[in-house]
Amino acid sequence: MSIIKKIFQSLSSSIKQYILYRPFTSLIIGDCQMKILYGINTNGQGHINRSRVFIDQLIQDGHEVHVLLSGKEPPNYAFGLAPKTFHKPGIIDLYKNNKVDLNKTIQANLINIGDYLKARRELLELHAKENYDAIFSDFEPSSSTLGRKIGKPVICIDRHHAVFHPAVETSPGKGYDKIAMRIAINAMIPYYNHCYALDFTQSVETCDDITLFPLVWKSEFNNYDVSLEDHFVVYLSWFEQDELIGVFSKFPNETFHVYGFNKEKKIDNIHFKATSRDGFLKDLVSCKAVIGNAGFNLAWETCLLGKLIWTIPLESQFEQVTNAHRLQILGQGYSSNNLSVEDFSDFLDWAEEKQYINKNTLTIKQPSDLLSLAYDFLEKYERENFPKPRQIKKGIKYDLNPWRMKQDIRKEVKSDEIN
Repeated sequence: MSIIKKIFQSLSSSIKQYILYRPFTSLIIGDCQMKILYGINTNGQGHINRSRVFIDQLIQDGHEVHVLLSGKEPPNYAFGLAPKTFHKPGIIDLYKNNKVDLNKTIQANLINIGDYLKARRELLELHAKENYDAIFSDFEPSSSTLGRKIGKPVICIDRHHAVFHPAVETSPGKGYDKIAMRIAINAMIPYYNHCYALDFTQSVETCDDITLFPLVWKSEFNNYDVSLEDHFVVYLSWFEQDELIGVFSKFPNETFHVYGFNKEKKIDNIHFKATSRDGFLKDLVSCKAVIGNAGFNLAWETCLLGKLIWTIPLESQFEQVTNAHRLQILGQGYSSNNLSVEDFSDFLDWAEEKQYINKNTLTIKQPSDLLSLAYDFLEKYERENFPKPRQIKKGIKYDLNPWRMKQDIRKEVKSDEIN
């Protein structure tokens, strides 16, 4: 080991930080790049497909992005989000009869708690190797917790923090569901420095550490032509297949392309499709309307494409109740609490009256617009958290004390001789 290396290892964190410091301004203008860990919740594919938009832009901006997929086993296409993408065990939720099965969810997570703790230790080891500059998270708790432990800025990009934002009216719903939603938000994102929450809004609104942001365009749609054909796209994976067949088979003149069950089969006018992002998008851009639970990602995509949507919010999921309510107010969607022949007939009447055309326009931004705000925040964060000149001078004076340096180097030499 060289003397220079021994001297550097003997320095404290203050002088190391001074020597290695790279301001975020240089990262942003392209002199060098950030190394980012992007944590994604894999309970449902909405988080994955939302994060894809911003990961693509981060990579396009020249940053190195490592992707953590945490939760249920993700679909194969998720491992193509970035060159270094990996899966770790994480909190899962289980459903029954179109609502969260709380008892089974708690039991499953208690059984796996050892794996969760191991995964978090492995993330700390990974950071020691990679030395991440910043953490991004889409409702993923392990990355959020990691950022707090290692003292790196955490940027949250999600939908959930928009639900209670002061700039929008809170949707009507059960008080218990609202409390549960607040608990879930704090549990899944226990720490962040700033959050950018997507919403069906027309303007950017910041309150404290949360910025409400309009929908952003998904560049993957640039590869498809939008048209109006005769099929409905159905994404109701929380329902039993027999329920879907029982309702949609009563409308033989309509065609339904069903996703969420990852299988290929045809029953009369109902086509079950295997999980495929490309296949789904081809059907989505050409459908006449969409039927799904009120997950944000699907609603977001229907708005971008100018499609109508029938939403059936998951019971007790206040975020989905909010999405359905907001779409109804905006005239973008129709909503009901159940999947039934009568409900579908009412939806048909509503959609036909609108001629299957969504005439309402929302503000659509680019992913770069949101990340520009995030870069500005990171630059400000770095300026505010970088040690003051007096602190640096004090640390350097302490580190370069000749007697202390000699003692530290002697210890290193003695350790090498023993080994």
